Amino acid sequence: MIRKTKITVSPLQKLEYAKLMVEQGYTNKQIEDMSGAGKSAVSRWKVQYQAELAGKTPKNVKALTEEQRRIQLLEAQLKQAMRDNDNLKKGCSFLHSRQSKLKMMREVKKANPGFKMSELCRVFEISCSSLYYKPIPKSVEKQAQIQLIEQAFSESHSTYGKRRIQADLLDLNCKVGVYAIASVMKKLGLIAIKPKKKHYYPNQGEEQVYAPNLLRRQFNPTTYNTHWVGDITYIKSHQGWSYLACVLDLGTKEIVGYALSSQPNAALATAALNNAIQRQRPNTQELMFHSDQGCQYSAKVFREKLKHLGIEQSMSRRGNCWDNAVMERFFRSLKTERLNRLAFTNHSAVVSVVEQYIQFYNYKRRHSAIDYKTPHQKYNELKKAA
Repeated sequence: MIRKTKITVSPLQKLEYAKLMVEQGYTNKQIEDMSGAGKSAVSRWKVQYQAELAGKTPKNVKALTEEQRRIQLLEAQLKQAMRDNDNLKKGCSFLHSRQSKLKMMREVKKANPGFKMSELCRVFEISCSSLYYKPIPKSVEKQAQIQLIEQAFSESHSTYGKRRIQADLLDLNCKVGVYAIASVMKKLGLIAIKPKKKHYYPNQGEEQVYAPNLLRRQFNPTTYNTHWVGDITYIKSHQGWSYLACVLDLGTKEIVGYALSSQPNAALATAALNNAIQRQRPNTQELMFHSDQGCQYSAKVFREKLKHLGIEQSMSRRGNCWDNAVMERFFRSLKTERLNRLAFTNHSAVVSVVEQYIQFYNYKRRHSAIDYKTPHQKYNELKKAA
């Protein structure tokens, strides 16, 4: 038996034979005789060449045309790159921290200078900005801001929130956002004291009007010593009850007069009014005094005092605390920010704490209603404008 000699045909020769069949009309039989190849091989070359001309890249055999061979080479390189990428990802899967990934990236870059860091960032799945990030230590300025926030909170006796603290810092030429202040307060555990829920009494009985409501909730006059409001509150001590009467200027929100006593009578209300007049020396002919309809302010002796001084009297509607809301708000602040946190042994202790708070309220405490100024600052502002 005689064996056939195996015919070896190069890819270039296959391409030439295929061109003869497709482009010049040679028959398969002619190419078989010319090449010595079998019938099926010649037929396969022709079909493959026609497919490549149509843009189809063969999968399991070498391409005949130069364009398709280039595509096959690129596909092979892409597959290899993907395998390398997968292997690299598997190899660095144990790296969890950003610093460990950056360290590995630098080692890879050192071994392969041709690699781009942007490509390595993509492989290691970290942001390119990580390459340039440097931990910023807390600056001296930041520490100073934190200390100022703590100081402002402490000096307010734990009553200031973020906005009042911001106003304090602005006076010191220190600009810090309210949310940054809130963040610092949260980290330091600085929680401003909040008021307790107030109990309101229902309206009872018929209204006996001694003076009309002339104020009509106009709580923000643009002048000082023209609109005063007054009220009385009670403070408990081990010795009994103490009563505080205050007079507040609506223009400045300042406590312009006050008096304390163990008796909540008209004499107490009159003493607070006298204290305010002595300290402020207003033109009483241009002054309105507003209060609720409590017996101290509706008493004949008090009404005659106002009439004698030429002060116009105004009273809230009965059972309507909102008609004297600013004065009520002061008492709420006094009790929330100071009195409710303390226990008093006697009347003298009450007097001492109340006087300290009024001093703080007038000269240190900031008010949102007057653009976070203190009452004394507002007084100076209005006095200068007058």
